[in-house]
Amino acid sequence: MKHYIIGRGRLGGTLEKSLLAVKEDIAKTIENADIVWITVPDSAITRVVMEIKNSLSEKHILVHCSGFFPASIMENSVTDNLVSLHPAYSFPYPLKGFPEGVFWTFEGKNSLFDLFYSLIEKWKGVVGIIESDKKPLYHTACVFASNFPIASLLMADEIFRELGIEGGTIFKSLVFPVFERLMEGLEVKSALTGPAKRKDMDVVKSEIEVLKEINPELSEVYALISRFILQKM
Repeated sequence: MKHYIIGRGRLGGTLEKSLLAVKEDIAKTIENADIVWITVPDSAITRVVMEIKNSLSEKHILVHCSGFFPASIMENSVTDNLVSLHPAYSFPYPLKGFPEGVFWTFEGKNSLFDLFYSLIEKWKGVVGIIESDKKPLYHTACVFASNFPIASLLMADEIFRELGIEGGTIFKSLVFPVFERLMEGLEVKSALTGPAKRKDMDVVKSEIEVLKEINPELSEVYALISRFILQKM
């Protein structure tokens, strides 16, 4: 198979190196490619498909890597070989290749599943099928898992700075060991600690009030997350 990549950013750059690493061919033009990867921002996918429409034939396979949108947003009058393939991984910069164990979701033309299963297997990844109408919920879960923990650290850092403490220093002992235990296989629920898990409501209520004095929004976030933890315990 010959591949053509549109969008050579963090994901596209990693994709190119990963394809070359498993001896896949990179085409110089869309016309000479079998698979066209569209690794641009989600909002640009439809526009890109329209721009390349005249270069497509019915044999072409179009792939986008959005976790939110279904393959159908690439609908056109030339090819119906449409696939959405999303890696559940955060790319801060182009990597030398996809790390082992990355989970991918496949959605699109069912007859193409085996083709991409084989490719992801070469990358030593894991792939699962997702229904098109479930993609928004799936992507929301990805945001909770990969982005919101960082937002929590930003909020903690803001509070530490109020106290004259360097957040980056305390994170090494407070945060890193938790993620290490999760990577070793600890159940997520078992990693929870703190007053909400202990159902120490006097402490929870007091901390909500203390936060109101420095940042009412952080107080609301603290209250919502604490309530969620209490419901799960």
